[in-house]
Amino acid sequence: MRSVHVCAEEKGGSVNFPDIEGFLAVVRAGEAGENLSDAADDLHLSQSALTRRVQRLEEELGTTLFERHGRKLVLNTRGRAFVPHAHTMLEARSQGIQQVARLMDPERGQVRLDFMHSLGTWMVPDLLRSYRHNHPQVDFVLHQGAAQHLVDRVRAGLSDIALVGPKPGDLVAPGQVELAWHQLELQRLAIAVPEGHWASSRDSIAMHELVDEPFIGMLPGYGTRMLLDSLAQDAGFSPRFVFESMELTTVSGLVAAGLGCALLPLDDPYLNATNLIPLEPVRYRELGVVWRVGDDAPPVLQFRDFIRRPRQP
Repeated sequence: MRSVHVCAEEKGGSVNFPDIEGFLAVVRAGEAGENLSDAADDLHLSQSALTRRVQRLEEELGTTLFERHGRKLVLNTRGRAFVPHAHTMLEARSQGIQQVARLMDPERGQVRLDFMHSLGTWMVPDLLRSYRHNHPQVDFVLHQGAAQHLVDRVRAGLSDIALVGPKPGDLVAPGQVELAWHQLELQRLAIAVPEGHWASSRDSIAMHELVDEPFIGMLPGYGTRMLLDSLAQDAGFSPRFVFESMELTTVSGLVAAGLGCALLPLDDPYLNATNLIPLEPVRYRELGVVWRVGDDAPPVLQFRDFIRRPRQP
């Protein structure tokens, strides 16, 4: 005779945790030589209520789990097979509840923080050092990347907060999650030129004067590259790149090696850039924090408020 297997999914039902707890209470009572009434007392239920729980579970699984001997229920083969899975399900529920509670704890939860490569040398270490001094148990998950990629990650829910620049132009986009922005810093922009360059003695320089210059720049999608492309477009040309990088320190170093010019922040001590000529008219690199509107998980909200708080000079 062909055996027939019926699972809860095929029956269209779902196993609930109180029924599993009832099942395991009966199992424990049986192992202790007790009866159904004793198991019901342990759960502060009537015997009939506990019986209904066991019957409901058996209906969902499509089979009996016990053999009935008077007031006692004795596990059959199927019941014994289900016992370890029942324990696993209850343990998973317990761990899940604990994990969610921990993530909602502002002092022990998790913050997924994305940031541009160039901010990993100063802004991010400074923020984390200051924040963790008072909140040492918060768990940070860090990710670096191009500005536009990081904005997309926040919108997709892969990150909670991103430190980027310039300000994204699509904070509110049709059919997409709305993003919020808060400006943190403005860095004046300059053109870095090699030693002996014709403009190295200038006090300022206009973008249109660089139309024939070779450029070293960041890869497409990176914040400084987006700024350079925009400034060049406004000046009526497209930069001619001799090298593209993911790191501003590399860009600065290749300018010093004489390979070309570059757009860099004027006052960034970590770049060790020389021969920086301020742009005229004045242009800035805007740095800020972006997040999903309505994301109010306590650990994220607390850290976001900390970031937006005015820093001491």
